[in-house]
Amino acid sequence: MGALLIATLATAPLAGCERGAPKQSNLQADTRLVADVVARVGGRPIGAAEVEARMQSDGLSADDALGRLIDEELLVQEAERRGLVESPETERMIERLMVRAMLHDIENENTPESVTEQELRDDYALHADKFHIRERRRSWHILVKQADEAGRKRAQAILREIQRAENPRLVFERYAEAGSDDSGLEVKAEDLPELTRQANIESPYKDALFSAKGEGPLNDVVKTSYGWHAIVVAEILPEETRTLADVEAESRERLSQRNRLAKLVEIVQGLEAEGLVEYEEATVTRLLSTPHLPERASSAAAAR
Repeated sequence: MGALLIATLATAPLAGCERGAPKQSNLQADTRLVADVVARVGGRPIGAAEVEARMQSDGLSADDALGRLIDEELLVQEAERRGLVESPETERMIERLMVRAMLHDIENENTPESVTEQELRDDYALHADKFHIRERRRSWHILVKQADEAGRKRAQAILREIQRAENPRLVFERYAEAGSDDSGLEVKAEDLPELTRQANIESPYKDALFSAKGEGPLNDVVKTSYGWHAIVVAEILPEETRTLADVEAESRERLSQRNRLAKLVEIVQGLEAEGLVEYEEATVTRLLSTPHLPERASSAAAAR
């Protein structure tokens, strides 16, 4: 979508104007052969070599270079139809003014403030489950990577160290740096992110974590397939529900962006229907996958 959206921004203000018989332009009359055609704009081909040259000269990805070439060609052809193009400087000025005007109009029409109260209420109802946040717990643990009795005893000794320590994190940091202890057993100290009861981790660890009555080290070690864990509950984040007032600002921003995108998609579909841009899909795919090109676009779909 990226290249096509750029082309849209550059051409939409003119797309519906002066649709009479176009003047014959030098570019439209160009009948030269182009190898590895990537796209055709108003009948004029853009080749892979042009895209590569623009990538190298401007330091762009293949997708962005193709988009820029399409932008320029559409602008020049529309300007020629209007009899506006007299020099490359004029072309560049037209491009800058048209893009700026298009962005300005779309942003002014779709601000966060333009989102209606009904849109906000409908969006809140649609995403109500996302605004209900389950209880989460953060933890850290020191794991003895040995599941036998020797591993259990060593993990218990480490847990006692943690329980007695004035600053338990110092115990954590010592084992994190060492990676083992005097017994020669492999030891791993690890911080875990916030987890809910639905988290996809081994049940013994999760059950012990959510059975704890409060923050701090657990009363006993826990065994999983990894070995024995000395676990500390670092933080308990209670269940909560965010109200419409809580999420209004972020919802307005998200919905205004959605509305801007919807407007762009509408214009893009209009361009496609008018046949202003026609992509050679096979060549685009080959171009974007060429090994020697710098920073290839992440998705060939952006150039379709």
